[in-house]
Amino acid sequence: MARPSGFKTEAAWATYCRLYDEAIALSPVPVQQSDIETAFGSTHVLTVGDRSKPPLIALHAMGFSSTMWLPLLPTLTASSQVLMLDAVGGVNKSVATGVMSSPARVVAWIDEALDALHFGRVALVGASIGGWMATTYALARPDRVARLALVSPAGIVGSLRVTWLVTMTLKTRFPPTAAKAQWMLDRLVMEKTRPQLRTDPWRPITEQFIFGMPNFRSNLREPRPGMRCNVTPLAASGVPLLALIPRDETGHDGPMMAQRYRQRLPQAQVQLVADSNHLMFIDRTDVVTDQLQKFLDEE
Repeated sequence: MARPSGFKTEAAWATYCRLYDEAIALSPVPVQQSDIETAFGSTHVLTVGDRSKPPLIALHAMGFSSTMWLPLLPTLTASSQVLMLDAVGGVNKSVATGVMSSPARVVAWIDEALDALHFGRVALVGASIGGWMATTYALARPDRVARLALVSPAGIVGSLRVTWLVTMTLKTRFPPTAAKAQWMLDRLVMEKTRPQLRTDPWRPITEQFIFGMPNFRSNLREPRPGMRCNVTPLAASGVPLLALIPRDETGHDGPMMAQRYRQRLPQAQVQLVADSNHLMFIDRTDVVTDQLQKFLDEE
């Protein structure tokens, strides 16, 4: 495929799309799929909810797609129209023609997406590296961000643990396989949560990750987890912020990250969530949905 990043074969692309659509079919609420054009390529969008409600843009974790938000939709759509963007260059249905190789390009991509969707100001929710993208955008365009919610943010105020990063790299690459992707996924949730990865509604969502990771050719210039940024300007921006930090992170020091958010953004709502690893939206769906609902309902 003639693009900077993408699936290695047409057959792999077809299999991935089948798993993606299988997850959509299990959605608890109707989902509309569409595509918008940007300078970085075609961006796939999932749209859900009442158009008369305030818009919420959701940005997914690395290795996942917008389908990761589907089990949370009954909560998110209670107060918002939800639009989930497949990040260009990621393992999903978007098709890249350019590379989001810098924070400025991430901002440009989100700008173009919002313009194409005819939104001036939106709430943002991001998970993992999606949280970094959302934060990067809020720092550059606070006038376009009504609220900012971060679920298991990657990097931003702290780096990945070096030993974890080295272990993950050595055990999941050279070459990547589905079994290695499964091993990685198992270590991003609490041990007691692992059976949920293999049962609906999470099964087709996690199968996308397990199949997609070894069958996708990433561009090394794309953003990576662990990228840091200076968040202190958000304190003066007036953008309300919620940060949900997993206490039992394998890749980050959860308590330290929570402390840094509280120190640098004293106006933010910061919660350290017990019994949760990096994929907190699976480990503690109850807490994530409850906290997001309260935050999005605030005046």
